[in-house]
Amino acid sequence: MNRSARPAARIAAAAALMTTLAAAPAASARAGTITQPAPPVTASAFPVEPAGTAPADGDGLIPNPQTPTGSPIGPPSSCTVTFASASGSTSADVNSWITAHENSITSTTVVCLAGTFTSPVHVWGKSSTALLEIAPGPGSAATLDLGQVAPGDTNPNQFWADSGGVSIVDSRSVEIYGLTVENYTWNGTGHSPAGIYVTVRSDTANQDQSKVPHLSACFLGGGSCGDIYILDNTVRDITNTADENYTTKSVCGNGNVDAYGIAAIAAGSATSPPLQHLVIEGNTVTGTRTGQSETVTINGDITDFLAAGNSIHDVDNIGLDTIGWETGTAQARHGYITGNTVYNVDTWNNAAYGKWNSGSGNCGPQQENAAGIYDDGASYIRISSNTVWNADQGINLDVETAGKETDHLLVSYNTVYDDPGTSKSDPSTGTNPPGTGGTSTVAGHDPFALYIDAFGRRASIRDVYVHDNTLQNQSQNYLTPSAGMPVVDLGGLWSNVQVWHNTIKGMGAADRYNPLFEVDKQPSGGTNTVDCNNYGNLSAASSTVNGNFALPATDWLTLAQWQAGNKHGWDADSQVGSFAGNCPGQSIP
Repeated sequence: MNRSARPAARIAAAAALMTTLAAAPAASARAGTITQPAPPVTASAFPVEPAGTAPADGDGLIPNPQTPTGSPIGPPSSCTVTFASASGSTSADVNSWITAHENSITSTTVVCLAGTFTSPVHVWGKSSTALLEIAPGPGSAATLDLGQVAPGDTNPNQFWADSGGVSIVDSRSVEIYGLTVENYTWNGTGHSPAGIYVTVRSDTANQDQSKVPHLSACFLGGGSCGDIYILDNTVRDITNTADENYTTKSVCGNGNVDAYGIAAIAAGSATSPPLQHLVIEGNTVTGTRTGQSETVTINGDITDFLAAGNSIHDVDNIGLDTIGWETGTAQARHGYITGNTVYNVDTWNNAAYGKWNSGSGNCGPQQENAAGIYDDGASYIRISSNTVWNADQGINLDVETAGKETDHLLVSYNTVYDDPGTSKSDPSTGTNPPGTGGTSTVAGHDPFALYIDAFGRRASIRDVYVHDNTLQNQSQNYLTPSAGMPVVDLGGLWSNVQVWHNTIKGMGAADRYNPLFEVDKQPSGGTNTVDCNNYGNLSAASSTVNGNFALPATDWLTLAQWQAGNKHGWDADSQVGSFAGNCPGQSIP
């Protein structure tokens, strides 16, 4: 659509309209009680294990956030074996013990660590169903203070040759609790460090474990790979330092500059056995430099998973991502993303997203594009009760792979907020989420608070239900402000979308850049509902980028104009400043 300032011929008319706008009553909803249309997906599609119940193979249930393993999250009360760095124990000792015992244990086994270890810890090829837990010993702390990636850090059977500070490969029934993993690094495209790394593969029929690639050990004999619990860890300063190299052309904008904070990656197809019952909960991930990869990622043939209560902040690419189509023909699916706090996510200083300037001989920034929470091609994903604050894109629902789809996405009860910021570059000052302390240095770079799109050529997004969120975008310092920085934006091939009973706010009367609801492309089909929303902080400026409400060729400043002109019946029962009394007080969950 036209995303430049409104034509000059329309400015005078807009100015005349604004002289009476402040005195005009808020657009009112229709009389009579409104019945909410049936949403395309609801919370009933995401059943959760009963509290106190451990996941069972193939049960189709998402682990319970209160008791993900069947018990409340907490430190172990005793240890099966303890390795203390002060007594001379090393990561090699830990790995040797795990290799010798991982497939003979018959009950929960706790490997306790105490002190600082300087090389990675591995669980490779564990097929036993008894839980193996790695955690600090009672009264102790355990840190993996790692340096540069070494060749032996990578298991040769991995689909991708990434390297984990803690790596769980071809395994099941493993818990990583309470560790600090830090300072794992590489510079360039030769390796991709990850703080904690989980991977399995079912994309091959070869069961000979001596040959690569082979079916993951946990799948042998009709077994399952799953029950992987990443709980209450701190992952910090995991970096590929090439993404802060602004003077080397070969790494500028290079898609092979990668790292991860926490990554779970499963190669397979829609019909091959998935990794199931993955839990990433209660972790803090910060200070990462991940190039063109994500801070926390759940990618590929993974089902019945939970990402809950994590704090992800001050990172230079996507905060939390669910992905399909990259590791075969499978989508990450049937997952619950809840209670996470994601803030200060910005690609401005990420050279892996930069553009080479031959004149200056430097890698310069491009438009900021990292979401706080991102769905890229996954299926049946519930994103609920999260806080996303000062991210380049708040919540982004999308699919990048050409000809593929993302579907059945439920987005509810989230708070997305973006400050105006103070600079197009960093630092750009703003607030941090309530309760976190400190200030943001990357505020105001957000082109969308909520983006519903299908980026890939001929890709599509369908069956999306967005309800009871609070979405506010006040960004003023996106690299190209003339493109606009809407609060809610829909684009690509989209269908069967319901946007219902949300609070949607801009910056206020003088704001030129933050349309509240923008449609870049008309829906491709299906039943699409936009209604019972509460709009606030509308612009009354005489020259705006796409008004407060926009379709591909037309925009409007007032809700009444939008209601009359959008020709879809959208927002017929929405209001400015409050929810309409005739809208249901409770949305369909």
